Amino acid sequence: MPNFIWPSLRRRDVGAAGTLGRAIHWMGVIVAGLCALLATEFAVEGWATRLSGALLATAIALVFGARAVRYLLARE
Repeated sequence: MPNFIWPSLRRRDVGAAGTLGRAIHWMGVIVAGLCALLATEFAVEGWATRLSGALLATAIALVFGARAVRYLLARE
């Protein structure tokens, strides 16, 4: 299971582009978590179910997009 979550080892010398990729990745994950939390709140309240679904889809896209940026820039 850990290989699925983190498919390659973290490198020590990634340079400026790799550091930027890591920062973008973690910012994207944090924003995705906030979107998922807001989507959960809207779903529990029950008055914005369509918005809740859109926020959940946005959160999933952010996680995969941020991971792709990290893969491209830091090669991890």
